Amino acid sequence: MKRPIVPFLTPQDSAVSHGDWLLRSPEGDAPLPKEIPHWDYQTILEMAAPVSVDRRAVTEACHLDRTSGLAILVMAKSSHTNAEILAARLDLPMADTFDLAVELRLEGLELGGRLTLTTLLVVTDPKPLDRLAPQHPGSIVWRTSHFTDLEGVGTQFPTDTMDFKSAGLDADAAWRFRVDLSDPEARFMSAARLTLNSTHPAITRLLAGAKDAGTEQLLRTLNWDVTRQMVFAALNSEDVAGLEPDPDAVSVAGVLRNLLGRIWPSVTTATLRQWRITDPARIEVHLQHSVKLVG
Repeated sequence: MKRPIVPFLTPQDSAVSHGDWLLRSPEGDAPLPKEIPHWDYQTILEMAAPVSVDRRAVTEACHLDRTSGLAILVMAKSSHTNAEILAARLDLPMADTFDLAVELRLEGLELGGRLTLTTLLVVTDPKPLDRLAPQHPGSIVWRTSHFTDLEGVGTQFPTDTMDFKSAGLDADAAWRFRVDLSDPEARFMSAARLTLNSTHPAITRLLAGAKDAGTEQLLRTLNWDVTRQMVFAALNSEDVAGLEPDPDAVSVAGVLRNLLGRIWPSVTTATLRQWRITDPARIEVHLQHSVKLVG
């Protein structure tokens, strides 16, 4: 690990130990791979890692009083959305050494591309013993980063941001979703795009990593709206209707067909297309249920 260049003392690398990130799944925990092969925008990533901190070694090396406040923070950053999320914070107790189990839960809609997990040891309440010690709350005295690519062979959901007002779009809109089925064999990643309005207050809070009831409902609404648009694009397409589900599909038509199969595993596309004409409310109600629109 490269040692940071900072205007205060920092501890030796041995004062903090960071174990491998584990990816959690119903099949059990496994080491976080360099690439997550079947990730899509509806995936929720759950991860955990052990972190050990020698408080005595840290405070002595940094010329801090032993009762200074310390915390482990984990920042998650996505290369597609540019979102930087405070994924975890754990305040250290006053014990000389302490083992932490750091756990993360990341929503797929906030991610895409390369996912960077940066673990930081931060001085939250500095009590410096001299001018060589960290003086200000938030001083970072140790860090390490881990990477994984969310660009496997499964469905991928590209996301970007834009100032809607500057682009001539409705300034109060929060997002725009587009899926192009003019070439059903095109890769889904090149045919679909979600654009978030970077100046909308709710989206700004989302991208800043806000974790509250309003942001959670925003994510559920976004998930519902995008899923709904994809479902009706699929039901309006003869190319999608003629396909069978294929878990390895990467084309836009194949991905949309898989979405129908995931939401209605025992209903044919012919039946769904008939419901679209004769009973569209039935589709809408099941979509609300499927994506858990109201938490």
